[in-house]
Amino acid sequence: MKIRRAYKIIVGIVLLTAYIVTTGIYVTRKYKELMCKGVSIEIDNSYAFINKDVVLKILDEGGMVLDSTVKYSEIDFAGIERLINENVYVEETQAYGDFKGDVFVKIRQRDPMLRVVTEDTASFYLDRDKKVMPLCDYFSADMLVLSGHLRSDCFYSSDSVDNYNVNHDKNSLNINDICDFVNYLQSDELWRNQITQVYVNDSNELELVPRVGNHIILLGGLDDYETKMDKLEAMYSEGFDITGWNAYSVVNLKFKNQVICKRRNNG
Repeated sequence: MKIRRAYKIIVGIVLLTAYIVTTGIYVTRKYKELMCKGVSIEIDNSYAFINKDVVLKILDEGGMVLDSTVKYSEIDFAGIERLINENVYVEETQAYGDFKGDVFVKIRQRDPMLRVVTEDTASFYLDRDKKVMPLCDYFSADMLVLSGHLRSDCFYSSDSVDNYNVNHDKNSLNINDICDFVNYLQSDELWRNQITQVYVNDSNELELVPRVGNHIILLGGLDDYETKMDKLEAMYSEGFDITGWNAYSVVNLKFKNQVICKRRNNG
């Protein structure tokens, strides 16, 4: 009985091995004969710095043909990723395929945080990693603008703007701190919709330009800015409800525990 059982096990192992080898040979042969069916391109986030046509042009100019004339086994997926990642607006690319011959390309674009306009008229974006992004010829992202007394060379002096001060002055506002403040504004629904521009004035202070209301908000420095913005929110919901949005030319938040408003001179 034991011999017969052992014999059946051996036979089973031999048959299973033969099946696996035969299947492997068949799959390998089919894989070598499989032709590319085409490419599916998926691009994330709401910006249009790149689109499918741009990606196809990148692939074409890089010699990456992905159609029925190309064998699937000859497709260089790593090469596709490297080629697309060279685009200045791309953060990451994933290229892969399935057993039907379809190629899939998933692209994550860089995420701009704000647009910068310097005093020497340079204009570009900063992404979420605080790295410079050039403007796009065929798409403009609608976002908060940082402008005023800023020198472009301080943005280009490193791979990232972390710990760099505007105008290279150690006593000036720190760009990294300004970016943190912008993130704060964008995380709040009211300020995300109301504040359109952050301006660095010649006194090294921040002025905010609102979307609604013909006034300038003088924030001053970035010390305790959340408390300052809370005071402004209270002013909007209580004070401006009575006096109106355009009664003042300047709303000054610089001083602790108070908001000083400069009434508009109507002549």
